[in-house]
Amino acid sequence: MPRVFFVLAIRNLLKRKMFSCINIFGLALGVAACLVILNYVDYESRYDSYHKHASQLYRVDRTVYQNDVLKFTTLTSTYGLGPSMLAEVPEVKRYIRTHPLHGGSVVLTYQPATGDPVSFHETNLQMVDSTFLDAFTYNATAGDLTSALDNPNSIVVTKALAEKYFGPGEDAIGKVLTISGGRCDGDYQVSAVIDNVPRNSHLTFDVLVPLHNVLKTNGQYSAGSEWGWNNFVTYVELYPEAHVDAVTQKLPALADKYINKRFEEDHVKIVIGLQPIRDIHLHPGVKGEPNPTTGFTTLYFFIVIAVFILTIAWINYVNLSTAQAMERAHEVGIKKAIGALRSELIRQFMLESVVVNFLGIVLAMVLALALLPVLNQITGKDLSFNFADPRLSLILVTLFVVGSVISGLYPAFVLSSFKITAMLKAKSERDGFGLRKTLVVFQFASSLVLIAGTFGVYRQIMFMRTQHKGLTVDQMLIVQGPTVVQGAHANDRLVMLKNDIRRIPGVINVTTSAAIPGGGYNWGATLLRAGDQRSDSKGGSVVWVDPDFVDTYNMTLVAGRNFNPNIRSDMESVLINEAAVTALGLGSPEQALRERILLETDTVAIVGVLKNYNWSSLKTDYGPFVFKADTVSRSAFSIHLDGNNMQEAIQQIGARFREVFPGNPYDYYFLDDFFNRQYQDDQQFGKIFGLFAGLAIAISCLGLWGLASFTTAQKRKEISIRKVLGASTENIMSLLSWQFMRLVMVAGVIGLPLAWYGLYVWLGSFAFRIGLQWDLFVVPFAMLCGMALLTVSFQIFRGANTNPATILRSE
Repeated sequence: MPRVFFVLAIRNLLKRKMFSCINIFGLALGVAACLVILNYVDYESRYDSYHKHASQLYRVDRTVYQNDVLKFTTLTSTYGLGPSMLAEVPEVKRYIRTHPLHGGSVVLTYQPATGDPVSFHETNLQMVDSTFLDAFTYNATAGDLTSALDNPNSIVVTKALAEKYFGPGEDAIGKVLTISGGRCDGDYQVSAVIDNVPRNSHLTFDVLVPLHNVLKTNGQYSAGSEWGWNNFVTYVELYPEAHVDAVTQKLPALADKYINKRFEEDHVKIVIGLQPIRDIHLHPGVKGEPNPTTGFTTLYFFIVIAVFILTIAWINYVNLSTAQAMERAHEVGIKKAIGALRSELIRQFMLESVVVNFLGIVLAMVLALALLPVLNQITGKDLSFNFADPRLSLILVTLFVVGSVISGLYPAFVLSSFKITAMLKAKSERDGFGLRKTLVVFQFASSLVLIAGTFGVYRQIMFMRTQHKGLTVDQMLIVQGPTVVQGAHANDRLVMLKNDIRRIPGVINVTTSAAIPGGGYNWGATLLRAGDQRSDSKGGSVVWVDPDFVDTYNMTLVAGRNFNPNIRSDMESVLINEAAVTALGLGSPEQALRERILLETDTVAIVGVLKNYNWSSLKTDYGPFVFKADTVSRSAFSIHLDGNNMQEAIQQIGARFREVFPGNPYDYYFLDDFFNRQYQDDQQFGKIFGLFAGLAIAISCLGLWGLASFTTAQKRKEISIRKVLGASTENIMSLLSWQFMRLVMVAGVIGLPLAWYGLYVWLGSFAFRIGLQWDLFVVPFAMLCGMALLTVSFQIFRGANTNPATILRSE
């Protein structure tokens, strides 16, 4: 009997080839999209899981409160925190401190035995404790990781960096690399080469050097400053039997003993916390995070999209199966008349669902493998299917079983429940017609939400990219300043280079600074109006700039003047923005010029007030910002070009740069591209959203096309009679199209409010955002109507143009 049912199922699928193909391809698209999304979610949720001791590793963070009000949580700490935790918390097995470059760079140079030196700017360097490679797990391709960082002048590099400097296949062990321009200048001998750091890691690097030299030779970290500079990131590894709650309970006493007593006058309290390294990527909001993070909300959102797409695909099957009830009524009636039991009919229809879902799963794997490279290109990640992973097999089996039951159970019961007399008279019940309408409405309401969401995300990203930021970023060339400076009078040479660049044709203006827009700041300082209580202090960002910075970036002064290099008091004063005036309670911008403020312990005058500007992403609001004057900076040159012969100007700038500062790589980029990298995550989110929204719409239209085709076939007699009575093709098309378009209208009534709410919530995380204007919803709805109309019109047009004599002759 099962063999008979299987043969009948195959015959029925082949008999209705078009509907079988629609069902199989629709299910395959839905399952493929679901598999790709689940693969992405799994990848994002398994960050840092490859470390052998991942379950025991925690990053230490600091949460800052002032006057019992939460200010921020940051990942940086002092270099005294790790040793103190090891000494006073028995559950701590070891501590690991890292010191990143904090947005800076060094020049790494390799001098081969013959030929020119190989030099590049490197930004992905970490200074770490010798315990780093004992706690974190990496695969060595050369060298011994157990002792690789024991020597203060050893260096560990990734495979990619070794090939970059020494060439592919070359033995890097023992070769000497010279670091210039940072806190760890000197010659280092390669002690180990490791595989490239996996992309699903919160901590990325190309170079590791021992922290020993920085602590011993850098005056900033002299004895007695263990709790003074929060430039380090501290990790701890707990013993396997330790309970993290027990450790957390001991941290307040440690913070009070070493940290909080220093800030009592400021009414500031520091709370030390532990964050499992496997949770770091999924918990955004920590200040100073070096790499993009993905919140649980985003992953849940994609899971919901996967469920929607899969549900839409299953709905297609249910709709088309129940829509064929009339056609299959004779089949069911005859079988019942000759003694077939209802249970046997249910098994037959369920087996058809099993066959369709099985074929859909097989095709889905092919489509998923084709979709994955597209998603990799969008996200920049290295996603792949591991067919040896039992979880993948479990997901496939679950989708197959659940899909077979959900998509097959209802049609099986509907088709097997018809009465014999009604079926043999070709008059089936109308059961399921209301459900089909409901399911179509659900499909298109879901599609409308996805279209409107995609439209809103795209509009917000374009707004952030094009919104005027209060400073010029277009046609702004950034040249990384010289790191290797040989000889005396370095500042004089910097000034000479700056003046030479200004005279190059095509250059409008040039300035130097210690940081650039979108690239962070130099000092996170405490700001206070002179004479106020320490408890009224505010956090602010400080950047050192030369006197040409304001003019080069076309920033607007609302009060006061720019730095005058010929006035000594100006060069000892500061420029602040309007947000700082408001935060510090300085009154109007004009009144602020008569005030003095404290930067930590330094009292400075205010020479000018700048109109608010977006130094960082438009996701964040204006914050207190301070410019301190510097004669010239060696960190970065900002060169405003006029757009004519830009390539020639860039070449001339490079030639002069190499002439004045030989031995330095000439690295440059345009500021608008650099600044817009801050929106890379949002752009990826929008592209992924759009990709799967497109798939959902394709599946919905595929089902609607099949439903329109079947409905038109069922109404051939009605169409023919109307044509005989004088109805035009346009009238018939209008009549039949309206049956489907009214469902789309109902979907709009349901979907538009949901789309509005979803965009309202999502946009709430942006300080600067678009308004929820009418076109955000009308355009997606019009697009949906157009796609639906186009989908059904072709089938209806074919039916409306059929010769009525051909149809009525058989009646």
